[in-house]
Amino acid sequence: MARILIVDDEESIIRSVGALLESESHAVTGVMSGPEALRELKAKKFDLMITDIRMSPVDGLEIIQWCRKNLPEMPAIVISALTSEEAEDMAKEAGCSGYIRKPFRISDVIDCVNKVLQSS
Repeated sequence: MARILIVDDEESIIRSVGALLESESHAVTGVMSGPEALRELKAKKFDLMITDIRMSPVDGLEIIQWCRKNLPEMPAIVISALTSEEAEDMAKEAGCSGYIRKPFRISDVIDCVNKVLQSS
Protein backbone atom coordinates (compact mmCIF):
# COMPACT_ATOMS: atom_id res chain seq x y z
CA MET A 1 0.00 0.00 0.00
CA ALA A 2 1.33 3.40 -1.00
CA ARG A 3 0.31 6.85 0.18
CA ILE A 4 -0.53 8.81 -2.97
CA LEU A 5 -1.28 12.53 -3.42
CA ILE A 6 -3.42 13.44 -6.44
CA VAL A 7 -3.29 17.08 -7.57
CA ASP A 8 -5.74 18.16 -10.26
CA ASP A 9 -8.07 21.11 -10.72
CA GLU A 10 -10.74 18.75 -12.08
CA GLU A 11 -12.60 17.11 -9.21
CA SER A 12 -13.74 14.28 -11.50
CA ILE A 13 -10.11 13.25 -12.11
CA ILE A 14 -9.37 13.23 -8.38
CA ARG A 15 -12.49 11.12 -7.74
CA SER A 16 -11.96 8.64 -10.57
CA VAL A 17 -8.21 8.15 -10.19
CA GLY A 18 -8.57 8.16 -6.41
CA ALA A 19 -11.24 5.45 -6.47
CA LEU A 20 -9.15 3.39 -8.89
CA LEU A 21 -6.06 3.60 -6.67
CA GLU A 22 -8.05 2.93 -3.50
CA SER A 23 -9.41 -0.22 -5.16
CA GLU A 24 -5.75 -1.25 -5.53
CA SER A 25 -5.35 -0.78 -1.72
CA HIS A 26 -3.53 2.58 -1.85
CA ALA A 27 -4.26 5.46 0.55
CA VAL A 28 -5.20 8.53 -1.49
CA THR A 29 -5.35 12.23 -0.68
CA GLY A 30 -6.72 14.56 -3.35
CA VAL A 31 -6.31 18.33 -3.66
CA MET A 32 -7.42 20.78 -6.33
CA SER A 33 -4.57 23.32 -6.42
CA GLY A 34 -0.83 23.73 -6.27
CA PRO A 35 -0.86 25.66 -2.98
CA GLU A 36 -2.97 22.91 -1.37
CA ALA A 37 -0.53 20.30 -2.71
CA LEU A 38 2.45 22.11 -1.21
CA ARG A 39 0.69 22.31 2.18
CA GLU A 40 -0.01 18.56 2.09
CA LEU A 41 3.54 17.74 0.98
CA LYS A 42 4.99 19.79 3.83
CA ALA A 43 2.68 18.21 6.42
CA LYS A 44 2.55 14.53 5.42
CA LYS A 45 4.71 11.83 3.87
CA PHE A 46 3.63 10.47 0.49
CA ASP A 47 5.12 7.64 -1.55
CA LEU A 48 3.97 9.10 -4.88
CA MET A 49 2.37 12.24 -6.31
CA ILE A 50 0.18 12.34 -9.40
CA THR A 51 -0.38 15.83 -10.79
CA ASP A 52 -1.85 17.71 -13.71
CA ILE A 53 0.38 20.28 -15.42
CA ARG A 54 -1.99 23.17 -16.09
CA MET A 55 -3.18 24.69 -12.84
CA SER A 56 -3.10 28.17 -11.41
CA PRO A 57 -1.50 29.87 -9.51
CA VAL A 58 1.05 27.04 -9.04
CA ASP A 59 1.25 24.52 -11.88
CA GLY A 60 2.22 20.86 -11.75
CA LEU A 61 5.74 21.44 -13.06
CA GLU A 62 6.43 23.90 -10.25
CA ILE A 63 5.19 21.36 -7.70
CA ILE A 64 7.43 18.66 -9.19
CA GLN A 65 10.42 21.02 -9.13
CA TRP A 66 9.70 21.82 -5.47
CA CYS A 67 9.57 18.10 -4.74
CA ARG A 68 12.88 17.42 -6.50
CA LYS A 69 14.54 19.96 -4.18
CA ASN A 70 12.72 19.07 -0.96
CA LEU A 71 11.54 15.45 -1.36
CA PRO A 72 13.92 13.99 -3.96
CA GLU A 73 13.03 10.39 -3.07
CA MET A 74 9.32 10.84 -3.84
CA PRO A 75 8.43 10.08 -7.48
CA ALA A 76 5.83 12.02 -9.45
CA ILE A 77 3.57 11.11 -12.35
CA VAL A 78 1.92 13.66 -14.64
CA ILE A 79 -1.59 13.10 -15.96
CA SER A 80 -2.33 15.76 -18.57
CA ALA A 81 -4.47 16.62 -21.56
CA LEU A 82 -1.36 18.15 -23.14
CA THR A 83 -0.46 15.64 -25.82
CA SER A 84 2.62 17.21 -27.39
CA GLU A 85 6.06 15.66 -27.11
CA GLU A 86 7.22 19.05 -25.82
CA ALA A 87 4.86 18.88 -22.82
CA GLU A 88 6.04 15.37 -21.97
CA ASP A 89 9.68 16.43 -22.33
CA MET A 90 9.10 19.45 -20.05
CA ALA A 91 7.53 17.19 -17.42
CA LYS A 92 10.45 14.77 -17.59
CA GLU A 93 12.96 17.62 -17.39
CA ALA A 94 11.15 18.84 -14.26
CA GLY A 95 11.67 15.40 -12.77
CA CYS A 96 8.52 13.36 -13.32
CA SER A 97 8.83 9.59 -13.42
CA GLY A 98 5.83 8.91 -15.65
CA TYR A 99 3.46 10.70 -18.04
CA ILE A 100 -0.14 9.67 -18.73
CA ARG A 101 -2.18 11.43 -21.41
CA LYS A 102 -5.87 12.27 -20.90
CA PRO A 103 -8.13 10.64 -21.78
CA PHE A 104 -6.56 7.58 -20.26
CA ARG A 105 -7.43 3.94 -19.79
CA ILE A 106 -7.60 2.45 -16.29
CA SER A 107 -4.80 0.07 -17.21
CA ASP A 108 -2.56 3.04 -18.16
CA VAL A 109 -2.85 4.46 -14.64
CA ILE A 110 -2.40 1.15 -12.84
CA ASP A 111 0.57 0.13 -15.01
CA CYS A 112 2.32 3.49 -14.62
CA VAL A 113 1.75 3.68 -10.85
CA ASN A 114 2.97 0.11 -10.33
CA LYS A 115 6.05 0.68 -12.50
CA VAL A 116 6.99 3.93 -10.72
CA LEU A 117 6.42 2.51 -7.24
CA GLN A 118 8.46 -0.61 -8.02
CA SER A 119 11.39 1.42 -9.31
CA SER A 120 11.46 3.88 -6.40
